[in-house]
Amino acid sequence: MCCGQKRSALKANGASNPDVVKLLYSGRYPMNVRGSVSGRLYQFAAQNAVQPVDPRDAIAMTQTRLFRRMPWR
Repeated sequence: MCCGQKRSALKANGASNPDVVKLLYSGRYPMNVRGSVSGRLYQFAAQNAVQPVDPRDAIAMTQTRLFRRMPWR
């Protein structure tokens, strides 16, 4: 498989977007996090605890106990 075939296969298998991962924020208070690689600002709070995140930023975020990777459904 090459080129767009992998992306098409991921979408067919239910993956919404292979360029992002979903993270669940488990903290109690609203939190702003600047992505260590992308520089993007992520805003987490109780009402929007699950957010799409750049996979490069997700690596550092999931090394804390405040974020957990969620499956795409």
